[in-house]
Amino acid sequence: MLSRWNRWDPFEEIRAIQREIRNLFDRVLGTTEAALAGGARTVEWVPPMEAFYHGGALVLRCFLPGVDPSSVDVTVTDNILTIRGERKLGLDVPRDDYVFSEVAYGRFERTLTLPQHLKTDQVSARYEHGVLEIRVPVVESALPRKVTVEVAGSGEKMLAGAAR
Repeated sequence: MLSRWNRWDPFEEIRAIQREIRNLFDRVLGTTEAALAGGARTVEWVPPMEAFYHGGALVLRCFLPGVDPSSVDVTVTDNILTIRGERKLGLDVPRDDYVFSEVAYGRFERTLTLPQHLKTDQVSARYEHGVLEIRVPVVESALPRKVTVEVAGSGEKMLAGAAR
């Protein structure tokens, strides 16, 4: 009588490794597919930000869609800027009714070290359409200044590295 041989499937071993890695992340972070399968998740999350200089100020924009502005707290201590808040699950949907969720709910905190050339005592913040905009004026002496380029006359020559 012939018995069946179990064939070795290398791809099954790769899938097993992927499952183990996914389980490791689930235990450590609690934020992968297993959490999504159970419905909305409540974890710490980090909102994306951007920063640029505009109009004599450093402008920081923090993208907070779905966050109630009253739950956002902005503090400045010396040159450390901290933004804290929370995105709460707005609907009362039973976990069994979720198909999946890619949205993180819960608390967030961003802490940034600001450059020394800012007027941190004049920080302003504004929230509009899910975007928190923070403006920190720049000390005027640190702003770029225009240097006038003089044009030499036709008879004048520049020094070409040699001493006269």
